[in-house]
Parts: sequence; C-alpha cells; structure tokens
Amino acid sequence: MLNTTFKAWRIRLVAAHPFDGLFLLSSYAVKDAILIRPFTPSDIQSLMGIQSACYPANLLEEAEHLTAKHQQSPSSCWVATQHQHILAYLLTHPWSGDTPPALNAPLPTPNQSCDIYFIHDLAVHPSARGLGLAQQLLDTALKWARQEKLQKIRLIAIAGAADFWIKQGLSPVKNVNKDLSRKLADYGTDTHYLEAAI
Repeated sequence: MLNTTFKAWRIRLVAAHPFDGLFLLSSYAVKDAILIRPFTPSDIQSLMGIQSACYPANLLEEAEHLTAKHQQSPSSCWVATQHQHILAYLLTHPWSGDTPPALNAPLPTPNQSCDIYFIHDLAVHPSARGLGLAQQLLDTALKWARQEKLQKIRLIAIAGAADFWIKQGLSPVKNVNKDLSRKLADYGTDTHYLEAAI
C-alpha cells in the first residue's frame, strides 16, 4: 500500500542553475503563498524551462508531447506557483497494461478500462526545492486518483530515485520481460519500474 505521508522529493538530484524570470520568496515563506492549480496550455514554456533545469538533454521531451499528456487527461495535470510564477509541475494520466508510455512520444488513444495511475513527470525547479511543492502536488494527484477509483500507481524512477520511492511503499513491477527491459534502458542505467496500490 502506498504511503501517503510524503516528504519533499524529486525524481532526480540535479545541480541548481539560474532560471530566467523565476521569483522565489525566501525559504521561510508561508505555506499559503503556494498555489496548486491545473496546468493550462499557456504554461508550457515555464514547464520547458523547469524540465531543462532538472533533466539531461537525452531525457528532455518536446513541448508538443508534454502538451499532449495534458490533452490526454487535463484534469490530472497540475503546476505549483508562488506569486504567479510556476516552480514545479506534475503530469499524470490513467493508463492500462504492463508497458509504460514511451518517452517523448504521443500517447495512444486512452483505453476505457484504465486502472493504473501513471506519474509521467514530476519536476521541481532546483531553486524551489525545500518548499514542499512535490508533496503538495502529489497529495493533489492521489486525491484525484482515488476519486477516479484507479487501483494502482506506477512510475519510472531514474537516477537514484528508486530508494526514495521504495521507502514510500512502492516496489518493483514483477515479471519485466526483455522488451520492457530494453524500453526502460532508454532512461539510463539506474532505472526502475515501480508500483503500489492506491
């Protein structure tokens, strides 16, 4: 069972670097300065900037594919803002089957019998870490997933993130075949396909 008492976290540990236009309150900013709201297409350039700050070039997705994730499930994609500046985002969608969606590729037409809640991408700009944004985004997502009666959560943990997720109650997906192993290898050597009941 998924442990829903989440701490601030990140998919990957990266070094901070400047992010043009980013305005942050100091680390003692009050919690109510953070707003979690639905992602809108006009947010895409901010998401692209955060993505570039968090991931290596080989894992960056094109704007059209990130937008397509939103179009697939617009009610399950969110951004975290502070004073109207986007600091983090979470893209998720229902899914079915054992094979995860491909990176930087269009999603297929959704299956009406989806029972999996796939966390496609959670990214917090390095300059905004420590504000608890990931926890707030994830709490919002899990509430939505329960309302939709999805049965399990799945994600691909990369670059050392697996230990964190395992501590939160996720475990490796069993019976990973060779084709799936090759697909996961596209994300890098330290890649794990994880799941937990919601």
